[in-house]
Amino acid sequence: MSNIPERLIDDESRKALKERFEKEMKGEVVVDLFTGTDNPDYVEFTEKLLNELSEIDSRIIVKKYDINGEKAQKRGLETSPTLTIGWDKGYKIEYWGAPAGYETGGMIETMLFVSNDTSGLSKSTLESLDYLDKEIKLYSFVTPTCPYCPQSVVQNNKIAIAKKGLVRSICIEANENMELSQKFNVSSVPQQNINDDLESTTVGVQPESTYIDQILSYGSTRYEELKKIREEKEMKAAQLVDNPDYPVKLTDATFNAAIKKYPFIVVDCWAEWCTPCKMIAPIVDDLAKEKQGQIVFGKLDTDHNPATSNQFGIRSIPTLLVFKNGEKVGQIIGAKPKAALLKEIEAFM
Repeated sequence: MSNIPERLIDDESRKALKERFEKEMKGEVVVDLFTGTDNPDYVEFTEKLLNELSEIDSRIIVKKYDINGEKAQKRGLETSPTLTIGWDKGYKIEYWGAPAGYETGGMIETMLFVSNDTSGLSKSTLESLDYLDKEIKLYSFVTPTCPYCPQSVVQNNKIAIAKKGLVRSICIEANENMELSQKFNVSSVPQQNINDDLESTTVGVQPESTYIDQILSYGSTRYEELKKIREEKEMKAAQLVDNPDYPVKLTDATFNAAIKKYPFIVVDCWAEWCTPCKMIAPIVDDLAKEKQGQIVFGKLDTDHNPATSNQFGIRSIPTLLVFKNGEKVGQIIGAKPKAALLKEIEAFM
């Protein structure tokens, strides 16, 4: 990294960030930057980037320390540069190497989550994480040119926010940390590892529920108990019971029976990787309870049920398919506020 421009953030981006910070940032964010004599270009870039962000919003507070000092040693930090976010609040979020390229956006998103003291994880994920009771480390190996890497890092950071003090999220710039990359046999990014176990390696952004399950297998003394509860919940959700107060889990095999059984059913077509789907999921859960006996809600995972997805031409998710007396009467595309969504659904009744 050389020929670093005088300003990293142009005027247009600066204006957009200022507006976003004013709208979304609720409190201060302390970023501790640890540097030494190694990697001077990466150090210069990171210092400049953080200083410019702090100039845009003074609630981003940058504190600088020696990577060879006592504070760095206590935190187990060795790479120059390394930055931590929200350590003063108890969050263990670390970037080993310069947060350049695509990682800059993920770092800013993490700052916003920390400023709000919220993880942004789904209700079901938070319930599962309640079972995590052991300290764990989550590694994410990345490169600045990888467009998918920030999703991996932010997912780990969210988990570290949700389980303050128990989870340590470490973003490792693979090219700046070659010794670690070789130790973990990194060949493609993003790569995730749990603790220092090579057998935990996953490559590519992992579906949230699958990844949480893997984390709990390392970090929960009650993992088997949780698996049993999940299995029972899955079995219950898959049954086409009368007047359910929860979204019924539908598959290619049960879809036709469901739309024939329920006089008015709204099917939420979703996928694990879809962020807007996660936004609408708690709304669907709430409406299923509130409208029990009037509207039945179902959920269809489009990735695992391609026949139904193709039958109804699902091209964008979330899509809610509306059926009345066994016939499709409408559909609603995209995430919407609860009141707006209910109004559109009731228009088909």
